[in-house]
Amino acid sequence: MNYDAVLFDLFGTLVDDRAIAFPGVRACLEALAGDRWAIVTSCGTRFALSLIAHAGLPKPPLLVSADDVDRNKPAPDGYLEAARHFGVVPARALVVEDSLQGIAAAREAGMDVVAVLRGRPPAFARAATFTVDQFSQLSFRSRDGVLALEVP
Repeated sequence: MNYDAVLFDLFGTLVDDRAIAFPGVRACLEALAGDRWAIVTSCGTRFALSLIAHAGLPKPPLLVSADDVDRNKPAPDGYLEAARHFGVVPARALVVEDSLQGIAAAREAGMDVVAVLRGRPPAFARAATFTVDQFSQLSFRSRDGVLALEVP
């Protein structure tokens, strides 16, 4: 599948509860340098930036936090704001999420979703478009501003 932007949840998707990046996250985000990607999170901007810094992740081209929207997940506001900022139609944005609220928000926004299961059964993420057990199974190929999702 091809997309014009990739939108990542932060807590539980990119970093764990100790603000440590999950395996494969740093390399994936670094490979997206110059592409349209964002972090969309239900936490505040200051906390999100501290998690990103502590985990040693690259600063995203766009951070949409709870401070930027009226409603948090499961409302679609954060994901829709990111798509609007990048000038892409929601159907051309892909979301990477680990929570039911985030998956619901992305689907309500009209976006495809990759659910990171982290050992949970696939039934956990029935509404997701794709599932992977671990973030490290994700990769993207970029060509002329279009991002191709590669999953096993």
